[in-house]
Amino acid sequence: MRVGIDITPLARPRAGVGNYCYYLLRHLAALAPKSQFLGLATGLASIEPSDLPRSMVYRQVRVPTRLMHRLWSIAHAPRADALLNGLDVYHATNYFLPPTKSAHRVLTIHDMAFLARPDLCSPKITRSFAKYVPRFLEQADAIIACSESTKADILHYSNAEPAKVTVAYEAAGEDFTRMDRETAAERVTKAFGIEGPYLLFVSTLEPRKNVPSLLRAFVQLAKDIPHRLVLVGGLGWNTAPIFETLDKLQLGGRVTRVGFVESYSDLSALYSAADAFVFPTLYEGFGLPLIEAMTCGCPVVTSNNSCVPEVTGDAAVRVDAEDVAGLAAAIRRVLEDEHLRQSLSARGIEQARKFSWERCARITLDVYSSLTGNH
Repeated sequence: MRVGIDITPLARPRAGVGNYCYYLLRHLAALAPKSQFLGLATGLASIEPSDLPRSMVYRQVRVPTRLMHRLWSIAHAPRADALLNGLDVYHATNYFLPPTKSAHRVLTIHDMAFLARPDLCSPKITRSFAKYVPRFLEQADAIIACSESTKADILHYSNAEPAKVTVAYEAAGEDFTRMDRETAAERVTKAFGIEGPYLLFVSTLEPRKNVPSLLRAFVQLAKDIPHRLVLVGGLGWNTAPIFETLDKLQLGGRVTRVGFVESYSDLSALYSAADAFVFPTLYEGFGLPLIEAMTCGCPVVTSNNSCVPEVTGDAAVRVDAEDVAGLAAAIRRVLEDEHLRQSLSARGIEQARKFSWERCARITLDVYSSLTGNH
């Protein structure tokens, strides 16, 4: 079986979809050594060969990705399978489904926020995705959703056939590991200058992550607890309300912004040393930071919407994301109840074990096989 895979998201710095490609490729290659996996990348940023399995051949079309998408949309050429000298399956890993001559097409959807919560997304993304993705969902031969919640959104916001949609859960990076708290705290101090107890938030700073509500909840607690709030993540779309809230609440001395952290070892330390991971998201397709926190045994306080209950099971305290007082009360409860913290930590580790990249790859391989008849 010859399978082409969009590896464009592997361009550095590798973020969410890039990590999906990275781990999926490694496990596909290990599980199906007799199949050929070929990469196709567009854009001007280089792909690091070290990010690919040793056996993988790839081709990079050095045309800006947006321009390539326009070519595919308007001219329906060049065909993706022709660029890779013929394929049985082409797997579009990042929403855009290119034309093929004869290859079956698989499309992965990581979330449907652009239709489910367009108010939380960049208008540029919303306009483009809302126009094309529902059409791609109808055209794809098979669809992979990262959660049952995302599958439900796919079926609600498109005319995709239910039988075409398969759920393949993602997972934490395999270098994530729980660290001894004292060792983790020392590493956090050395790497980031953070001392003393802290609450942790990890994700891109953007509207759907609901950071202003987190800040308002934290200010309700700040006088009663010694903790600082550590925000980890790069800047996304429309960050102004976050910084306006930060200035208004005069929390500058109690909030530390670290920025994007690429090292899994440093992230593992940040999760492992935190007293709680607080993630009041308004919408998630999968919620990878939740899995990361649970993997590291960090007690989780989060919201009760979209895929969050599905992913966290009984291993988190969940509240209405827009109930600031309820969020503050939940954080306080976790900080004051040592038994609850220990229970959440243990249950989180167990819950995180349910998600693995090997399982994701096996399900994905089954999807390919169902299209080609190669079992």
